[in-house]
Amino acid sequence: MSSRHSRIRALALATLLLPLAAQAAPAPRKPGSQTPLTHRQIIDRANNLMTAFSSEIALQQGKGSDALAAYMRLFRRTNDPAVAERAVDIALATDVRLAEQVLEHWQAVEPKPSIEQKRMRWVVATAKGDIATVRAGLPEILAQTDRQRMRTVFLRMSQLALYHPEAADVQTARLVHQAAGRFPGLAEAAITDAIYSAHANRTADANAALRRLSRLDSDIRPITSITLRLIAQRQPEVLEYFFRHADSRHLSPMWQNLQVETLIAAKREEEAYRLLQNMLAKTPDADLYIQAGILSVRRKEPVATTVNYFDKAYLHGTQQQKSRASLLAAMRLIEDNNIAESRNWLNRASAPEAQFDKHILEARIAETEKNWPAAEDALLRAESIVSAGRSNAIFNADDLLVAHLRIAREQPPAEALNSIRSLYRRYSDNSAPPAMIAIILEQRAILYADRLQQPEKAVADLKQAQELVPKNPDILNSLGYTMLSLPNPDLAQARRYIEQALQRRPNSPEIQDSMGWVLFKQGQPQAALPYLQRAHAKLPEADIAAHLGEVLWTLGRKNEAIVIWQAAQRKGGDKPILQETLQRLNVTLPSSGGKASSESNSSQ
Repeated sequence: MSSRHSRIRALALATLLLPLAAQAAPAPRKPGSQTPLTHRQIIDRANNLMTAFSSEIALQQGKGSDALAAYMRLFRRTNDPAVAERAVDIALATDVRLAEQVLEHWQAVEPKPSIEQKRMRWVVATAKGDIATVRAGLPEILAQTDRQRMRTVFLRMSQLALYHPEAADVQTARLVHQAAGRFPGLAEAAITDAIYSAHANRTADANAALRRLSRLDSDIRPITSITLRLIAQRQPEVLEYFFRHADSRHLSPMWQNLQVETLIAAKREEEAYRLLQNMLAKTPDADLYIQAGILSVRRKEPVATTVNYFDKAYLHGTQQQKSRASLLAAMRLIEDNNIAESRNWLNRASAPEAQFDKHILEARIAETEKNWPAAEDALLRAESIVSAGRSNAIFNADDLLVAHLRIAREQPPAEALNSIRSLYRRYSDNSAPPAMIAIILEQRAILYADRLQQPEKAVADLKQAQELVPKNPDILNSLGYTMLSLPNPDLAQARRYIEQALQRRPNSPEIQDSMGWVLFKQGQPQAALPYLQRAHAKLPEADIAAHLGEVLWTLGRKNEAIVIWQAAQRKGGDKPILQETLQRLNVTLPSSGGKASSESNSSQ
C-alpha cells in the first residue's frame, strides 16, 4: 500500500477515535473545576481507547465480527453514544438485521434517544428501504452542518434512490435540493440532487446539479458513473438537456465520452459519430478512441476500421486504457473468427484489473477451437479473481456463469452433468446470490429433460430454482412446461405456473407457446390456437411449429398444419419434438408442395 493510502487510513482511524481520546486525556485543571480523575479512571479510559483502536485494526484486516464484538463490549462498559454509533456502522456493513439488533441494545441502554441514536436509526432505515421512516426524519437529518456527516447522508440518500426510486418524490427532491445548495463544493450533494431531481422530473434542478458535478468530478468516480447511468436509464432527457446546453469544449474527456454515450443511447449514432470525429481531431484521447471503436461496431463498419480505433487508443492510453482497448479489439476479432490476431491483442492486456475479462476471452477462444479443457481452465482462473469493484469492466460474474454453462452444454450428457454439478457445489459453497444458483439449477433441469430424458429430476431442480427466485418468469415457464412431460402431469398446477409467467412477461413467444400447449393438453385446442399463432408469428422455431401444427391438425385444418411443418423443416427444423410429432400423428411430409401422407389423411 502506498504511503498516501496509509496516511488516509491513519487519519480515518484518528477521526473515529477522537471522542474516546477526549475521554482518555485528563483535562487541564481550572479553579473550581471538578475532582481530578483517579488513577483507576485514567487507566480505564486508556484501556477503552486501546480497545477501540484494536477494533479498528481488526476491521481493516477483514475481521468485522471481532471488531463489532469488541465495540459492543466497550459500549457496555462506557454507554458512550459515539461507541454505539460506530458499532451500528460496522454491523450495517455486514447485515441490516445485525444493525437493528445493535440498535435495540442501544435503545435498552438509552431509552431517551440521543442525537447519535436518532441519526443511526435513520441510517438503518435508508439501508432497509423504510421510506416512511426516512421521510419522517429527513428534515432533521438534512439540517446538520457537519460536512463529513452530510457527505454520508447524501451517499445514503443516493443509494436509497438507486434501489427504491419511489423514495424520490417531489417533496423529498425539494428538500434534497435545498440541502445540496448549502454544500456547493460537495460532489456527493450534487450527485444526490441530480438523482432526486431527475426522478421527480425537476429537469432544471437536475441540469444545474449535473453542471456542478461536471466541475467537481471531472474524472467521474464510480458513484458518479452509477448516478449518470441511472439518470440515462430513468430520465434520459435530463442528460440530453444537459449536454445540449453544455459547451463540450469545456468538459473533461470523461464527460465528453459520456456525451457520446448519451447520444448513442438516444439512437442518434450519426450525431455521436460526428461529435467523436470533431473531438478526436482536437484531442487524441484514448477513451474517445475506445468509444469510436465501440460505435464503429454498432455501425457495422469493417473490422479493420474498428481495430484501427482501438489501435490508436492503445497508442495514446494509460495501462488501463491500453488493456481495455486490447480486450475490445480481441472481442471484435473473435467475432470475425480471426483467432490468431485476437490472441495477439489479448496478450497486450496487462493491467491487473483487466485479467478477469482477459480470462473470459481466453475461454471464448478455446471454445471456438472446441478445446474444452483449456476453456474450463481459463474460466477457473477468472473465477479465482475477485471482480467486484473493477473499473471499466467488460464482463461480470453473470457472464462468467453463462460461459461455464455454455461450455458444459457442449459436452456429452454425462460430462455435462458432472460439470454442472461441480458448478452448483462451488457456487453454493461460496454463498452466491440466489439468482445465480437458480440459473445453474435451471440449466441442469434442461439437461435432465432434453438430453437425459429424466423429467422428474428436471421438475425437482426447477421447483428448487423457483423457491430461490419465486417471480422469475423464465423459471416459472420452464417449470410449468416441463411438468407436462411427466408420466401423470398435474395439468392444473402446470397451467398456474405458466399463467404466472405470462402475467409477468405477456409478450414472450416462449411463454405464449407454453400457455397454448397446456390448454391443448387440457383438451382446449380452440383456446390454445391464438396463443400458439402469436408465438409462431414472433418465433417460428421447430418446437412451436410442432405444437401449432398439431393443434391445427386436431381442429381438422390439416393443410394449414402441413404448411407450418414444411416451413419448419425447410429451416432445418429437425428437432426431436417436430419429428416425434410427425411420427406420432403418422404424417410423412412431401418434399415440396402436395398433400402429406397419413393413415387419417383420407378422411380429410
